[in-house]
Amino acid sequence: MSKSMLIIDDDAAIRDLLRLVFEYDGFHCWEVENGAEGLTMLESQTFDIIILDNAMLIMTGLEFLNHLQRRSQQSDAPIIMNTGSLNPEVREEATKLGAYAIVGKPHDLDELRALVGQLCLTRHSLPQGASL
Repeated sequence: MSKSMLIIDDDAAIRDLLRLVFEYDGFHCWEVENGAEGLTMLESQTFDIIILDNAMLIMTGLEFLNHLQRRSQQSDAPIIMNTGSLNPEVREEATKLGAYAIVGKPHDLDELRALVGQLCLTRHSLPQGASL
């Protein structure tokens, strides 16, 4: 059975890179360019994993997490937030809002692939707020 991933990032080159990497790993990937589009996708589709950028113009990753937390039907897909700003405030807020892991940009693709693989195997046993 194919695994599904939602990639939310305003940078098309990053979305393309992540899609290519994770399609190679057997994922069926959907891409959107902001958190608002991500919320719309979640209304009609379920995903095994969500990779979420933070710094986006229309809706940031933190705003996406906040909206998702307030929805009556939340996604149970683990969310990996990736950001170029790994400051303690972003890390704390993302963790509080339900991100399972926070990783920095630029991506270490081997570490990101390992984290995604671990999440697929353990699904919800990764401690919330883990980071690479």
